Amino acid sequence: MKLIPLFLILILLLSCKKEETTHNKFNLLNNSGVVVKVLPTSSMTDTLLLANNASKEFEFPVERGLGTGDNYAFFADSKPVIVVFNNSDTIIHYFDTLTHTGRYYKSNSPRSFYNTSSYGKDMVNNSKYTRTVTLKYTFTAQDYLDAKK
Repeated sequence: MKLIPLFLILILLLSCKKEETTHNKFNLLNNSGVVVKVLPTSSMTDTLLLANNASKEFEFPVERGLGTGDNYAFFADSKPVIVVFNNSDTIIHYFDTLTHTGRYYKSNSPRSFYNTSSYGKDMVNNSKYTRTVTLKYTFTAQDYLDAKK
């Protein structure tokens, strides 16, 4: 008789499954040689300032399940993203592939926030149930030159 409760406890313990989770991180690095401002919207309150040779890391809420993580910068939400180098030279990242005026990157540009090939992505399985995905974008000296042309 004592075996039945023990058997039930054993079945309950074996049937429990730990929840799988994905932790998302985003790293923004500035190797352009000058200060960079990112204006995700036309509102100056959303400005992200990044000194030369500086980086910022952002961590986001945990996702349920073992996913592949984010594919774009968190501020790339299908709207034009304005990037200002050295407080004077501007380039705009567009979600579309249309022709625009001024300095810009179309979504198919290898430097666009909207092109997945613009990012470095690192997926680490921390354990059987946990994964950490880090997406990284680096501003380069060429980005600054593209904004200056």
